[in-house]
Amino acid sequence: MNRQTAGDFPTAEWVRRWPQVRLNEFRHIEFMTVDTLDLFNTMCRDAEFKRFWQHRVNSDYRAGATGLHPMGRAIDVVFFDIVPGDVPVDEQFRFARQFPWGGIGVYPYWNAPGIHVDTRQGLDHLALWWRDEAGKYRGMAEYEGRFGVSLV
Repeated sequence: MNRQTAGDFPTAEWVRRWPQVRLNEFRHIEFMTVDTLDLFNTMCRDAEFKRFWQHRVNSDYRAGATGLHPMGRAIDVVFFDIVPGDVPVDEQFRFARQFPWGGIGVYPYWNAPGIHVDTRQGLDHLALWWRDEAGKYRGMAEYEGRFGVSLV
């Protein structure tokens, strides 16, 4: 498991290493793992140059949180065309599935719906979930039942 973080490099090198990532949107980029930032950079590049999307990072490293955020392996992001929320969350999810993430979560009830992506390791499958309006995490079959859209 690669635990090299952005903080292991001089800050002047970050823009060269991750040119498509909006570094100023990260609260603690120095704690983010290099493999997570590398994959996120590739995803943001493809979003910008193949789909003409922009992105906004909602959350990255969070000390004391559960899951992969405190390990520097998770990013919550919204992809959008003109304003956050104008690209349907199911389209963002399908776009994220094109990349070798370890987990992808769908958040349709954020103010601007978006996704969680992470580089979890050790699973033989992709972890998928969505969070409902009450904040409860649910399986993807329930998403189809609720919204009439199949994501898997």
